[in-house]
Amino acid sequence: MTVTKDTLLKKADALLGEARRVRKVSTTVGVESERLQMIRHAEDLEGQAARLEKDAVSAKNGVFVIRPQ
Repeated sequence: MTVTKDTLLKKADALLGEARRVRKVSTTVGVESERLQMIRHAEDLEGQAARLEKDAVSAKNGVFVIRPQ
C-alpha cells in the first residue's frame, strides 16, 4: 500500500470526524464514568489525527512510504 500526504490527511480527517461524533454522543450518556471514557477516546483520536497531520506536513514528497501487501 502506498502512503501519500493525501492519504494521511484523509485518514486524519476521518479520525477527527469520528472524534466529533464520539464527543457529541458523550453528551447524551448519563453515567459520568462512561462519558469521561468517551471523552478520553475522542482525545486519543484527536491525538492520532494530529500525528498523521504532522507526518503529512513533514513529508518531503508526495509518496513517502510503500508498504508491501
